[in-house]
Amino acid sequence: MPEDEKFQKFLALTQEKRERIMNAAMKEFLSGYKNASTDNIVREAGISKGLLFHYFGSKERLYNFLIDYATEIMQREYIGLINIIQPDILESIWQLSLLKQDLLNQYPDIFDFVTSALVDTSAKGESVAEKLARFSKVQAGILADVYAHADLSLFRDDIDPKQAMQIISWALDGYGRSKVNMASGQAENVGKVARQNYDLFLEEFQEILNTLRKCFYK
Repeated sequence: MPEDEKFQKFLALTQEKRERIMNAAMKEFLSGYKNASTDNIVREAGISKGLLFHYFGSKERLYNFLIDYATEIMQREYIGLINIIQPDILESIWQLSLLKQDLLNQYPDIFDFVTSALVDTSAKGESVAEKLARFSKVQAGILADVYAHADLSLFRDDIDPKQAMQIISWALDGYGRSKVNMASGQAENVGKVARQNYDLFLEEFQEILNTLRKCFYK
């Protein structure tokens, strides 16, 4: 979690209150940084506007804090549950996607918010490219752990398993970027663009993994 001393009063709040404020903020920022209203955030969170600015100082600082907060939560929830990793890398990737369901129960808008932040050019601070690079680094670290545990004997004998894993990585990265690009240039509507029935996403993602399995596994 961000360690800026200016945020220490917020970080000292109970988990329930922190989550209530963060969920209200993530939900509101789905309309884009420019269109988001701090009045709506405090109304949803059940706190005063003065208290919100006491914790964060400005809308911009709240937004940038929230990007770090959401990114770290996603990293912690994946890395903290790394024991699900197994020799079948495609199964591990599938299990990681299922973990999102649990995270969504706690932070319903976290994935849509991160998608929004990656493409929103109306906010000051980090550029879209910088935010995307930082978030991609988190994802790369997770996949590196998955690939490190891979059982290469599962791959077909007539292909190079390391090359196959690289192609799998490219395919999944491209799939993820395609979801981000769907919202690119539409920051004000990104919540509508990015928000999908997660069951439908899982169905689509499972089909992709099954195709990769047919291509590369014995």
